[in-house]
Amino acid sequence: MSLWLRIGTVLFFLYISLFFLQQPHLTTLDLGRHLVNGRELFANPALLKTNFFSFTNPDFPFVNHHWLFGWLAYQVFRVSDFPGVVLLNYVLMTLGVFGSFLLAKKVSSPQIALIATATLLPLVTDRADVRPETISFLFVSLWLLLLSLATKRSFWKILALLTMTQLIWVNTHLFFVFGWVIGGAFLLRSLFVSQFRWQQKGLLLFCLSLPLVSLLNPSGLAGALEPFMIFENYDYPVAENQSLWFFLHYSPTDPKYWYMSLLTILTSLCSAFLLYKRKLTYLPLTITSIFLAALTAEINRVGSFLALAAIPTLAIAIQMFWQKYELKVHALLKNTFGLMITSLVGFGLLVALLASQLFTPELRTLGFRPPEGVLGAARFFESLETTGNIFNNYDIGGFLIYSLYPENKVFIDNRPEAYSSDFITNEYIAAQEDEAVWERVVEKYNLGVIYFYHHDATDWAGPFIIRRVQDPNWVPVYADAGVVILVKNTPEHREIIEQYAVPKEVFGF
Repeated sequence: MSLWLRIGTVLFFLYISLFFLQQPHLTTLDLGRHLVNGRELFANPALLKTNFFSFTNPDFPFVNHHWLFGWLAYQVFRVSDFPGVVLLNYVLMTLGVFGSFLLAKKVSSPQIALIATATLLPLVTDRADVRPETISFLFVSLWLLLLSLATKRSFWKILALLTMTQLIWVNTHLFFVFGWVIGGAFLLRSLFVSQFRWQQKGLLLFCLSLPLVSLLNPSGLAGALEPFMIFENYDYPVAENQSLWFFLHYSPTDPKYWYMSLLTILTSLCSAFLLYKRKLTYLPLTITSIFLAALTAEINRVGSFLALAAIPTLAIAIQMFWQKYELKVHALLKNTFGLMITSLVGFGLLVALLASQLFTPELRTLGFRPPEGVLGAARFFESLETTGNIFNNYDIGGFLIYSLYPENKVFIDNRPEAYSSDFITNEYIAAQEDEAVWERVVEKYNLGVIYFYHHDATDWAGPFIIRRVQDPNWVPVYADAGVVILVKNTPEHREIIEQYAVPKEVFGF
């Protein structure tokens, strides 16, 4: 690489890294619960297998497949608070993208690798928040890179290293099975491509060992099978688990989902093209890309992982295109009319991409700490002496665990698999839709407080909180840009109501 190309690459990755340097959205992010998981782990090991933080489903069996992430995040948090956690996430995510870039550079050229990475930028930065997914993001990139670079001298060392990372992976995030897919794809290549036959024995042993290593988690076989079983008890419509078609239908004006759909199709076509051209040397990338593209179409949160495999896959396709049409492209650019048309199309495309804001980081949310005021509601609530349990909505559950445990447990939090389907459907959701059910739930769980994130986008949340604000049995005592707190209108809460009651006119409905 020339000096200027190296400088450009460094600047490009500094720019990419800005997407990952974001204030943690603590109110709706489950980071707070992960930190408490890490803090409470050794004192309360029951949280590994039960819904420990809820008063509604405390004994419901639960596979805590991300416990190690919580422990690791809390160790960093103890030393450096939120800035350390955000900085660690920032570094790991950037390294994940850089790993895919290095692989793309190896199979094409530095310039083409930069083009492929820039093309997939909106997809690769789609999940920038601090999550257990960060570990999966890094490991997918690492596995693809190391297995692709393996030589006869380094092969067994790489397999040993990746086996150790699988042990970490299975205890930090559900996507550890992506490692199985990647390993299987490389094994398949060793069966079909003669130059990689020397890898057969090692990869066979490696692939057989992965499920066995995955058993080394607190839940054993249940933990290893959790990626395949989690949706069996998952009766809450989490946005990140919806299909691309769902968002194209319900958010047709959002360019993000159109671009994600385009890239999913493009990656699939590039992979199919490489298979058609019998480029079996790249079989692991094409298999992984097709698998992740199909999964992204069904579960949009997988899109950032698709991008990691798609960067080198797209780079190979661009390289093949350039080798075939390079002379024609040069001839076109030497033609005045051709140059003019190409410039106009390129400029128009650039303007459209910039206008979409898919290629620019959210500068106003850059930072190392949660936004000012996020903890305001929690501090206010801690100053009150309320009676009764808290009714909260799904979005804010992880934050309440962080801010209120152990003094208070939650009604629900953002782990649908940790609550029974009957509870979610017939109590949590039904209580917000049906007033008779609401009254039964209030009595059954002795509810005295409503602590609600009022930007909840579900069909039932908005109408429910409007009814509660207008309900004389409940009085709002706190409201900010994201949270509203109401207390039950009882004699025990009279002093709180007299001092803090929020006029109904404030709510504007």
